[in-house]
Amino acid sequence: MKRAVVAIALAGAVAAFAPQPAFSAPFVPVPASAIQVLGGDIVDAAWTRCWRDRWGRRICQRCWRDRWGRRICR
Repeated sequence: MKRAVVAIALAGAVAAFAPQPAFSAPFVPVPASAIQVLGGDIVDAAWTRCWRDRWGRRICQRCWRDRWGRRICR
């Protein structure tokens, strides 16, 4: 019984003094001037999905992934 109490107290102390995980800052769009300074190596993480319908018209949608990894095309 004494060992269990000591083990629980030790686990509580480790959990209390362990470093907490860092949270990321909210997403802020980067200004265009900052991208130009970097040489234009930064691109938007989106792509275009195009196809032709049954009448031959070209239809394109812009797609990206949301924060949970689901694909969104509009």
